[in-house]
Amino acid sequence: MPAVYAIEKIWPNIKNIYGITILISIFTTAISLGISLLKNTSKNNKNYNTIAILICITSIIFSKIGFSNLVNLLYPILGGLGLLQIIQIIKRK
Repeated sequence: MPAVYAIEKIWPNIKNIYGITILISIFTTAISLGISLLKNTSKNNKNYNTIAILICITSIIFSKIGFSNLVNLLYPILGGLGLLQIIQIIKRK
């Protein structure tokens, strides 16, 4: 993690504490986003469990790809979708 590397250069004594703090913040963000997705997409308890299992499976699959590879794959796709959205907004005016 680049932030941990930077902290190591500034304050080498707190590198491990900072790294653990970042990992905890990533984990809590993933949990809160997953729960909000579950609450917004599931209508009953059966759907809730099914969607929760799907989120866990896809999370495992995507974690094997790697963050930089996901960014390299999704950044151009989301950029193209953003341009399409801008074009649609301009057309409606």
